Amino acid sequence: MRNSASFLVDGVASHLPNVSPNSITLFSFLLSIFFGITFYLGYLIPSFFLLLGASYLDALDGSVARMFGKQSKKGDFLDHLTDRYSDLVILTALALSPVGNPYLGMLGIAGTLMTSYVGTQAQAVGIGRIYGGFPGRADRLVIIMVGIILQIFTLKMKFLGFSATSWVLLIIGAAGLLNSLYRAVIAYRSVS
Repeated sequence: MRNSASFLVDGVASHLPNVSPNSITLFSFLLSIFFGITFYLGYLIPSFFLLLGASYLDALDGSVARMFGKQSKKGDFLDHLTDRYSDLVILTALALSPVGNPYLGMLGIAGTLMTSYVGTQAQAVGIGRIYGGFPGRADRLVIIMVGIILQIFTLKMKFLGFSATSWVLLIIGAAGLLNSLYRAVIAYRSVS
């Protein structure tokens, strides 16, 4: 759906010629931290909007960089670095919140970090960054936002013993580990 929704990002980006993409990246990370705090404390509705804002800004920084020729290796490094820290903050908040599960949180973090690691390791050995498979970062953020909405409406109800938030962690973790294996196979076959 990224291409069909790009007008929402590109339209705003076109009005930001004098804004540094790196400042947008850092502000997105700041919103992720605020999300982590509010979700951990149980303020689900404000946390949803903070995550929505952080996700939007995470897409906006790249659009501004491309649109105005501001791409740089430092910007790319900063973007990927803050993405990983944001992932840690977001998933830790979900895991340790009153509606989370620390064990499933570890699974979610492992799946997320391994997916990213395999992609960047492929780049490190010279075959290019691998982004394929499900879930990617945008997919994870959408899954988390849907999970928050479900958590808001189900409150403390459990499905097969897990809250909506715990299900999100389980899905992200299991799918992430499978995706890391998928990416690893692609990378291994591409290495000569």
